[in-house]
Amino acid sequence: MILKNDDSSPYPRLCAHRGFNTIAPENSLPAFGAAVALGAAEIEMDVRETADGELVVCHDDSVDRISNGTGRIAELTFAQLRTLDFGSRRGKHFAGLKIASLEEVLKAFAGKVIVNLHIKSVNGKPFPHKTMQRIVELIYKYGFAKRLYFMANGDVMETALEVAPEIQRCMAAGSAPYEIVENALRWQCSKVQLFKPHYNEAMIHKAHENGIRCNVFFSDDPAEARTMLAMGIDTILTNDYLSIANATGCR
Repeated sequence: MILKNDDSSPYPRLCAHRGFNTIAPENSLPAFGAAVALGAAEIEMDVRETADGELVVCHDDSVDRISNGTGRIAELTFAQLRTLDFGSRRGKHFAGLKIASLEEVLKAFAGKVIVNLHIKSVNGKPFPHKTMQRIVELIYKYGFAKRLYFMANGDVMETALEVAPEIQRCMAAGSAPYEIVENALRWQCSKVQLFKPHYNEAMIHKAHENGIRCNVFFSDDPAEARTMLAMGIDTILTNDYLSIANATGCR
């Protein structure tokens, strides 16, 4: 199956947050694969840089919660991370699961899904151009230029605009969730990612008036998800892809 580009794929839709992570370890190849196999049009993943410059898919800044190891990703090499078990905490069937590099994920799902790429800020510092350039190289290598968008705070958006303005941007709520539409306009974003419960219909309407699509983080409750769609939300992030897909008819 070859998926349409982001701008030509239908809305409303769902985004499998960290993959289908209610059935497989978050941000893992099994979690992403489960979501895509069940028909998800979009998946969300987080990217961080290791001590030796590898880009890995992980939400937390440390491995403590999700592996059998300890330490901050920024202070560990990729080789060190690969010695850790990122699956056993979710059950014996995932024992030995390794952390995925961004390249492995993009290679595995090239042409099959839209990616909401959450680029994590670097301790409030300006986001490094060289890191963004490596991310962009992988995006083009695996044909994701029209099937991926950056989701991040303003520090990352500034670098993204300078390095690759042609890649879509989605404004994160950050520390000013009610100013998200204004910040999206500032950083020339085509999407915003509203943060529950800090949003309202007026914000959705304002975004749409400015040609900006609205994500919301998040819903795992069918009734709540239907309410979000009725409010005009374009994309719902969910941890429980299948139940929300069945309840809303979105994919």
